[in-house]
Amino acid sequence: MDSTLVLAVLLSALLHALWNSFVKVGQDRLVSVAVICATGGVLSAPVALLMPLPGAVGFGLALLSVATHLAYYFCLVNAYRFGDLSRVYPLARGLAPPLVAIGAALVAGERLGAREVGGVALVSIGIASLVAGAQAGAERRGLWFAAATGAMIGIYTVLDGLGGRAAPRALSYIAWLNMLEGALLLAAARVRRGPAVWPAVRAVLPRGVVAGLMATVGYGIVIYALSRGAMAHVSALRETSVVIAALIGTLVLGEPGAARRIAAAAVVAAGVIILNG
Repeated sequence: MDSTLVLAVLLSALLHALWNSFVKVGQDRLVSVAVICATGGVLSAPVALLMPLPGAVGFGLALLSVATHLAYYFCLVNAYRFGDLSRVYPLARGLAPPLVAIGAALVAGERLGAREVGGVALVSIGIASLVAGAQAGAERRGLWFAAATGAMIGIYTVLDGLGGRAAPRALSYIAWLNMLEGALLLAAARVRRGPAVWPAVRAVLPRGVVAGLMATVGYGIVIYALSRGAMAHVSALRETSVVIAALIGTLVLGEPGAARRIAAAAVVAAGVIILNG
Protein backbone atom coordinates (compact mmCIF):
# COMPACT_ATOMS: atom_id res chain seq x y z
CA MET A 1 0.00 0.00 0.00
CA ASP A 2 1.15 3.53 -0.68
CA SER A 3 1.71 5.94 2.22
CA THR A 4 -1.62 7.78 1.74
CA LEU A 5 -3.57 4.53 1.98
CA VAL A 6 -1.56 3.48 5.04
CA LEU A 7 -2.40 6.74 6.82
CA ALA A 8 -6.06 6.36 5.88
CA VAL A 9 -6.20 2.84 7.34
CA LEU A 10 -4.50 4.07 10.54
CA LEU A 11 -7.18 6.76 10.80
CA SER A 12 -9.76 3.99 10.39
CA ALA A 13 -8.13 2.13 13.29
CA LEU A 14 -8.47 5.17 15.55
CA LEU A 15 -12.11 5.73 14.58
CA HIS A 16 -12.93 2.08 15.18
CA ALA A 17 -11.47 2.05 18.68
CA LEU A 18 -13.38 5.24 19.54
CA TRP A 19 -16.80 4.02 18.44
CA ASN A 20 -16.27 0.68 20.19
CA SER A 21 -15.58 2.53 23.43
CA PHE A 22 -18.94 4.28 22.98
CA VAL A 23 -20.68 0.89 22.65
CA LYS A 24 -18.89 -0.42 25.74
CA VAL A 25 -20.06 2.42 28.00
CA GLY A 26 -23.60 2.58 26.58
CA GLN A 27 -26.49 1.49 28.81
CA ASP A 28 -28.28 -0.34 25.96
CA ARG A 29 -25.55 -1.69 23.70
CA LEU A 30 -27.93 -3.21 21.15
CA VAL A 31 -29.69 0.12 20.62
CA SER A 32 -26.32 1.91 20.50
CA VAL A 33 -25.12 -0.39 17.73
CA ALA A 34 -28.45 -0.03 15.89
CA VAL A 35 -28.19 3.78 15.93
CA ILE A 36 -24.57 3.61 14.74
CA CYS A 37 -25.51 1.36 11.81
CA ALA A 38 -28.67 3.30 10.96
CA THR A 39 -26.56 6.47 10.82
CA GLY A 40 -24.30 4.76 8.33
CA GLY A 41 -27.30 3.77 6.23
CA VAL A 42 -28.68 7.32 6.15
CA LEU A 43 -25.29 8.79 5.27
CA SER A 44 -24.81 6.24 2.49
CA ALA A 45 -28.17 6.73 0.76
CA PRO A 46 -27.15 9.87 -1.23
CA VAL A 47 -23.90 8.17 -2.22
CA ALA A 48 -25.79 5.13 -3.52
CA LEU A 49 -27.91 7.37 -5.76
CA LEU A 50 -24.78 8.78 -7.41
CA MET A 51 -23.05 5.44 -7.94
CA PRO A 52 -23.74 2.54 -10.34
CA LEU A 53 -25.38 -0.52 -8.77
CA PRO A 54 -22.93 -3.07 -7.30
CA GLY A 55 -24.13 -5.77 -9.71
CA ALA A 56 -25.47 -9.25 -8.98
CA VAL A 57 -22.22 -10.55 -7.50
CA GLY A 58 -21.75 -7.39 -5.46
CA PHE A 59 -25.29 -7.58 -4.07
CA GLY A 60 -24.88 -11.25 -3.25
CA LEU A 61 -21.65 -10.64 -1.36
CA ALA A 62 -23.22 -7.64 0.41
CA LEU A 63 -26.12 -9.79 1.64
CA LEU A 64 -23.72 -12.46 2.92
CA SER A 65 -21.66 -9.75 4.59
CA VAL A 66 -24.73 -8.20 6.23
CA ALA A 67 -25.72 -11.59 7.68
CA THR A 68 -22.19 -11.98 9.03
CA HIS A 69 -22.24 -8.42 10.40
CA LEU A 70 -25.47 -9.14 12.29
CA ALA A 71 -23.82 -12.16 13.93
CA TYR A 72 -20.77 -9.97 14.61
CA TYR A 73 -22.82 -7.31 16.40
CA PHE A 74 -24.63 -9.96 18.47
CA CYS A 75 -21.27 -11.36 19.61
CA LEU A 76 -19.78 -7.88 20.12
CA VAL A 77 -22.65 -6.67 22.32
CA ASN A 78 -22.39 -9.77 24.51
CA ALA A 79 -18.59 -9.59 24.65
CA TYR A 80 -18.85 -6.06 26.09
CA ARG A 81 -21.66 -7.19 28.38
CA PHE A 82 -19.36 -9.70 30.10
CA GLY A 83 -15.82 -8.42 29.45
CA ASP A 84 -13.62 -5.34 29.65
CA LEU A 85 -12.83 -3.24 26.58
CA SER A 86 -9.08 -3.60 27.17
CA ARG A 87 -9.35 -7.42 27.03
CA VAL A 88 -12.26 -8.05 24.65
CA TYR A 89 -11.23 -5.62 21.91
CA PRO A 90 -7.61 -6.82 21.43
CA LEU A 91 -8.76 -10.45 21.43
CA ALA A 92 -11.53 -9.91 18.87
CA ARG A 93 -9.52 -7.64 16.59
CA GLY A 94 -6.26 -9.55 17.01
CA LEU A 95 -7.87 -12.76 15.77
CA ALA A 96 -8.96 -11.09 12.54
CA PRO A 97 -5.62 -10.73 10.64
CA PRO A 98 -4.65 -14.44 10.85
CA LEU A 99 -8.18 -15.45 9.83
CA VAL A 100 -8.22 -12.95 6.97
CA ALA A 101 -4.79 -14.17 5.86
CA ILE A 102 -6.09 -17.76 5.73
CA GLY A 103 -9.31 -16.73 3.98
CA ALA A 104 -7.51 -14.57 1.43
CA ALA A 105 -5.12 -17.42 0.66
CA LEU A 106 -8.02 -19.82 0.12
CA VAL A 107 -10.36 -17.64 -1.96
CA ALA A 108 -8.15 -14.96 -3.50
CA GLY A 109 -4.80 -16.71 -3.90
CA GLU A 110 -2.97 -14.24 -1.61
CA ARG A 111 -0.18 -16.35 -0.07
CA LEU A 112 1.87 -15.53 3.03
CA GLY A 113 5.65 -15.65 3.22
CA ALA A 114 7.87 -16.43 6.22
CA ARG A 115 7.72 -12.86 7.53
CA GLU A 116 3.94 -12.82 7.46
CA VAL A 117 3.80 -16.18 9.25
CA GLY A 118 6.04 -14.69 11.95
CA GLY A 119 3.59 -11.80 12.31
CA VAL A 120 0.72 -14.26 12.77
CA ALA A 121 2.74 -16.04 15.47
CA LEU A 122 3.26 -12.78 17.38
CA VAL A 123 -0.43 -11.99 17.17
CA SER A 124 -1.18 -15.44 18.58
CA ILE A 125 1.22 -14.92 21.49
CA GLY A 126 -0.34 -11.58 22.37
CA ILE A 127 -3.83 -13.03 22.23
CA ALA A 128 -2.83 -16.01 24.37
CA SER A 129 -1.49 -13.68 27.07
CA LEU A 130 -4.80 -11.80 27.09
CA VAL A 131 -6.81 -14.99 27.42
CA ALA A 132 -4.55 -16.56 30.04
CA GLY A 133 -5.48 -14.07 32.75
CA ALA A 134 -9.22 -14.63 32.51
CA GLN A 135 -11.12 -15.67 35.62
CA ALA A 136 -14.05 -18.05 35.76
CA GLY A 137 -17.62 -16.98 35.04
CA ALA A 138 -18.63 -13.81 33.24
CA GLU A 139 -15.13 -12.87 32.13
CA ARG A 140 -14.65 -16.17 30.32
CA ARG A 141 -18.03 -15.79 28.64
CA GLY A 142 -16.84 -12.40 27.47
CA LEU A 143 -13.75 -14.00 25.94
CA TRP A 144 -15.77 -16.68 24.15
CA PHE A 145 -17.95 -13.97 22.64
CA ALA A 146 -14.84 -11.97 21.76
CA ALA A 147 -13.37 -14.99 19.96
CA ALA A 148 -16.63 -15.44 18.04
CA THR A 149 -16.53 -11.73 17.21
CA GLY A 150 -13.03 -12.18 15.79
CA ALA A 151 -14.22 -15.07 13.64
CA MET A 152 -17.05 -12.95 12.23
CA ILE A 153 -14.60 -10.11 11.51
CA GLY A 154 -12.40 -12.49 9.54
CA ILE A 155 -15.35 -13.73 7.47
CA TYR A 156 -16.90 -10.36 6.65
CA THR A 157 -13.51 -8.79 5.87
CA VAL A 158 -12.87 -11.36 3.15
CA LEU A 159 -16.45 -11.02 1.85
CA ASP A 160 -16.16 -7.23 1.72
CA GLY A 161 -12.76 -7.40 0.07
CA LEU A 162 -14.26 -9.55 -2.68
CA GLY A 163 -17.39 -7.36 -2.85
CA GLY A 164 -15.42 -4.14 -3.22
CA ARG A 165 -13.45 -5.71 -6.05
CA ALA A 166 -16.51 -7.20 -7.78
CA ALA A 167 -18.58 -3.99 -7.85
CA PRO A 168 -18.04 -1.44 -10.63
CA ARG A 169 -17.12 1.07 -7.90
CA ALA A 170 -16.02 0.11 -4.37
CA LEU A 171 -17.96 3.12 -3.04
CA SER A 172 -21.18 1.67 -4.47
CA TYR A 173 -20.64 -1.59 -2.57
CA ILE A 174 -19.87 0.33 0.63
CA ALA A 175 -23.05 2.43 0.34
CA TRP A 176 -25.38 -0.51 -0.28
CA LEU A 177 -23.75 -2.56 2.47
CA ASN A 178 -24.31 0.28 4.96
CA MET A 179 -27.94 0.79 3.93
CA LEU A 180 -28.84 -2.91 4.15
CA GLU A 181 -27.03 -3.34 7.44
CA GLY A 182 -28.53 -0.21 9.03
CA ALA A 183 -32.10 -1.13 8.10
CA LEU A 184 -31.84 -4.74 9.26
CA LEU A 185 -30.12 -3.95 12.56
CA LEU A 186 -32.64 -1.25 13.45
CA ALA A 187 -35.44 -3.71 12.65
CA ALA A 188 -33.77 -6.34 14.85
CA ALA A 189 -33.55 -3.85 17.74
CA ARG A 190 -37.27 -3.03 17.29
CA VAL A 191 -38.19 -6.72 17.44
CA ARG A 192 -35.94 -7.32 20.43
CA ARG A 193 -36.90 -4.25 22.49
CA GLY A 194 -40.47 -3.66 21.27
CA PRO A 195 -41.93 -0.13 21.47
CA ALA A 196 -39.43 0.72 24.21
CA VAL A 197 -36.74 0.89 21.52
CA TRP A 198 -37.70 4.43 20.46
CA PRO A 199 -37.11 6.14 23.85
CA ALA A 200 -33.82 4.22 24.02
CA VAL A 201 -32.90 5.46 20.54
CA ARG A 202 -33.60 9.07 21.54
CA ALA A 203 -31.44 8.67 24.65
CA VAL A 204 -28.37 7.59 22.67
CA LEU A 205 -29.05 9.56 19.48
CA PRO A 206 -26.55 12.46 19.76
CA ARG A 207 -23.53 10.34 20.68
CA GLY A 208 -24.76 7.48 18.50
CA VAL A 209 -24.81 9.65 15.41
CA VAL A 210 -21.25 10.82 16.08
CA ALA A 211 -20.14 7.21 16.63
CA GLY A 212 -22.04 6.21 13.48
CA LEU A 213 -20.17 8.81 11.47
CA MET A 214 -16.89 7.41 12.83
CA ALA A 215 -17.90 3.83 12.03
CA THR A 216 -19.12 4.68 8.53
CA VAL A 217 -16.03 6.64 7.53
CA GLY A 218 -13.71 4.16 9.21
CA TYR A 219 -15.10 1.04 7.54
CA GLY A 220 -15.55 2.80 4.23
CA ILE A 221 -11.81 3.46 4.27
CA VAL A 222 -11.18 -0.22 5.00
CA ILE A 223 -13.33 -1.54 2.14
CA TYR A 224 -11.72 0.91 -0.27
CA ALA A 225 -8.28 -0.22 0.92
CA LEU A 226 -9.32 -3.87 0.57
CA SER A 227 -10.26 -3.18 -3.04
CA ARG A 228 -6.79 -1.73 -3.69
CA GLY A 229 -4.41 -3.84 -1.60
CA ALA A 230 -3.83 -7.32 -0.17
CA MET A 231 -6.58 -8.23 2.30
CA ALA A 232 -4.26 -9.61 4.99
CA HIS A 233 -2.11 -6.48 4.92
CA VAL A 234 -5.06 -4.09 5.18
CA SER A 235 -6.65 -6.10 7.98
CA ALA A 236 -3.36 -6.30 9.86
CA LEU A 237 -2.67 -2.57 9.66
CA ARG A 238 -6.17 -1.72 10.81
CA GLU A 239 -5.85 -3.87 13.90
CA THR A 240 -3.16 -1.63 15.36
CA SER A 241 -6.29 -0.16 16.96
CA VAL A 242 -5.90 -2.81 19.70
CA VAL A 243 -3.34 -0.59 21.45
CA ILE A 244 -5.69 2.41 21.29
CA ALA A 245 -8.55 0.37 22.75
CA ALA A 246 -6.33 -1.03 25.50
CA LEU A 247 -5.27 2.50 26.45
CA ILE A 248 -8.87 3.75 26.47
CA GLY A 249 -10.04 0.79 28.54
CA THR A 250 -7.35 0.98 31.18
CA LEU A 251 -6.59 4.72 31.37
CA VAL A 252 -10.01 6.26 30.60
CA LEU A 253 -12.48 3.58 31.75
CA GLY A 254 -10.34 2.50 34.71
CA GLU A 255 -10.23 -1.22 33.88
CA PRO A 256 -7.71 -3.27 35.92
CA GLY A 257 -4.40 -4.77 34.79
CA ALA A 258 -3.26 -1.78 32.77
CA ALA A 259 0.40 -2.68 32.27
CA ARG A 260 -0.18 -6.31 31.33
CA ARG A 261 -3.08 -5.64 28.97
CA ILE A 262 -1.34 -2.76 27.21
CA ALA A 263 1.80 -4.90 26.83
CA ALA A 264 -0.25 -7.76 25.38
CA ALA A 265 -2.01 -5.38 23.00
CA ALA A 266 1.38 -3.99 21.94
CA VAL A 267 2.55 -7.53 21.09
CA VAL A 268 -0.58 -8.02 18.99
CA ALA A 269 0.05 -4.69 17.26
CA ALA A 270 3.70 -5.62 16.58
CA GLY A 271 2.51 -8.86 15.01
CA VAL A 272 0.04 -7.12 12.73
CA ILE A 273 2.67 -4.56 11.69
CA ILE A 274 5.08 -7.36 10.78
CA LEU A 275 2.27 -9.16 8.96
CA ASN A 276 1.60 -5.94 7.04
CA GLY A 277 5.29 -5.54 6.23
